[in-house]
Amino acid sequence: MQKAVDKLLAPEGPAERHEEKLPNVSIIVPVRNEERYLNYCLDSIAKQTYPHKLIEILIVDGRSEDNTKMIAEKFAEKADITVRILENSSGNTPCGLNIGYKNAKGDIFIHFIGHAMMPQDFVEKNVTYIIKTEADAVGGLIISSCLEDKVIPKGIGYALNSPFGLGGVTARTGTKAGYIDNPSFAAYRKELFDKYGYIDERLTRNQDYEFNQRITSQGAKIFFTPEIKSYYFNRPDYKSLWREYLNAAKWRTYMVGRFANALRKRHFVPPLLILSLVTLGILSFFSLWALGGLLGVLGLYLLAALGSSALVAVRRRGLKYLPAIFLSYLVIHLAYGLGFIWGFIYFILLRRNKQVYLAEAQ
Repeated sequence: MQKAVDKLLAPEGPAERHEEKLPNVSIIVPVRNEERYLNYCLDSIAKQTYPHKLIEILIVDGRSEDNTKMIAEKFAEKADITVRILENSSGNTPCGLNIGYKNAKGDIFIHFIGHAMMPQDFVEKNVTYIIKTEADAVGGLIISSCLEDKVIPKGIGYALNSPFGLGGVTARTGTKAGYIDNPSFAAYRKELFDKYGYIDERLTRNQDYEFNQRITSQGAKIFFTPEIKSYYFNRPDYKSLWREYLNAAKWRTYMVGRFANALRKRHFVPPLLILSLVTLGILSFFSLWALGGLLGVLGLYLLAALGSSALVAVRRRGLKYLPAIFLSYLVIHLAYGLGFIWGFIYFILLRRNKQVYLAEAQ
């Protein structure tokens, strides 16, 4: 397992550096109950090609109930990188991020998470591109991965990294460099937080999305390049995958009306699919036309999902993953669709958005 991880994270090539001109980098890692993955995350940071004396890691623990904090402390004892372990008494992600950002001393802040890994040249490439492009922030590809060499976790990861799975999100499937408004694990210039404020601590989900929308809507430039990569440990089972996308969709609707680009066309596809199936399903008891429409819509979706599953499985050279990819599509789209509908009812129709004061612990 470790050899496979090391190969995955190996740098793609050497780069010239002039240390006296390089900025200091703060890597903010909010964590809660991450004992399963945290070692992989921290070890990947420890192997960075960027000068270690210019890096600091801020691990913000959100009341973990497992060995997360002990793992962080042991890492700090042996690391040749400055490590600070901070407490997040609220236990939620946005407060954890703000604690990290407000205590960071670097010129560039990188938002990372405990269940992800960075290649050895991750920090170096982020710094290179933020200097070269003069952008306010940079981001790259996030690639789903898993520890287990099992069909279901791998199938979930393949589905998440396919255009059909998440609608072609640039940070997941982008192949061309350019400016975007929603990077993953972005590197931000410190002054952005002084100018635009910190993370909205009311958001249980989509905190980075809201921040990115806020800064880009006011003129900040975020550069994307597929040359920057990171590896995210995706959910290992359908139950946790369902919960993740149900909640993500619910909180996406919280931003309705706040930003022009808060919702894209792809966000409406799953809820519209569900609403059309429900509506046609009810009408099919009274009309053969509705029954035909129901079978047509359902058939087209299942055919598209099956076709995409087969294409991804062939590209991955593993037809055994086809059923797992297909089921992952169903879980992602149904969970997102239902979560979006519930969020619209909860936050918009019932106006519960006025009663949100602090994010939920995660």
